[in-house]
Amino acid sequence: MTDLNDTDIQLEFVFEGNLILKGIINRIYAPLIVEEIKSRLPFEGRTALMRGEMKITLGISKGNAKPTNEVKKADIAYQPLGDSLDIYLSDKQTFSQVNVIGRIISDESDLDALTQVRRGSLVTIRLAK
Repeated sequence: MTDLNDTDIQLEFVFEGNLILKGIINRIYAPLIVEEIKSRLPFEGRTALMRGEMKITLGISKGNAKPTNEVKKADIAYQPLGDSLDIYLSDKQTFSQVNVIGRIISDESDLDALTQVRRGSLVTIRLAK
């Protein structure tokens, strides 16, 4: 179990087909983006697996906070260009700058199962129980 602090927000990503990933986002990384996401929970989005990243359209239209092009496997990042929350399936350089705001804390096998999620599938993002 990951040690939590008071700036961590635990999330569940519930994908069609009953795949559930647990993640943590942290206000310290990008306070305005994280608070906007938290204020909309729970919400539904559509998925798209592209270039080793699971994209979930958000519709919050925020800019960059601490932008980077370097991400690690299991990172959760907000991508302003596509207005999406992205979950990365490998370490990589991103095409456009992203704001890493957290990590998936589920088992690696669950993370790898994202490759089986069909494009356009529904995902619900909610506070973890």
